Amino acid sequence: MSESALVSNEENLVRILHKDWIVDGVLQTNAFALRNGETYISVNRPSVDSFSTDVIDFVRKHKGYQIEDGSSFQQAVLNAGDVRGISVSFNQKTANLTVDVEPRDNNIKSHAGIFTRIEGNNIKGGSQQELLIQEGPKVSYEAIHLKVQYALLALSQLEKQKL
Repeated sequence: MSESALVSNEENLVRILHKDWIVDGVLQTNAFALRNGETYISVNRPSVDSFSTDVIDFVRKHKGYQIEDGSSFQQAVLNAGDVRGISVSFNQKTANLTVDVEPRDNNIKSHAGIFTRIEGNNIKGGSQQELLIQEGPKVSYEAIHLKVQYALLALSQLEKQKL
């Protein structure tokens, strides 16, 4: 990966939203859930030249992301630096984790992923592992990622886009 391909803290990210992730006009935490075995949340990078084409192609191929008779879709906009700033605490003890954004541009140039890592290892969707929080409680990776989901939700700006 070239140095210019890295995702800077100044960049915005876009999560294309399935219509089931918005209830009564409100974005839900499941928009940032990891499916079983997944290690990252897919996002796109508006700063990459192919962004518009990449997103429109994806939405046109996946009807569940279309709203209003297929003429529009919704997206959550996040800042990469804010995403990297996420921390998670339980009983006032901070978990030893990082949330990072990395390019995943092998097939889709604007594609990137939001990774949650504990002690350098990616959290996987469906993981049954637990983490001892700084001489505090043992907490499941699932519970840790749920707090990351809430943080991502709080950082998101919901937008509607035309196809």
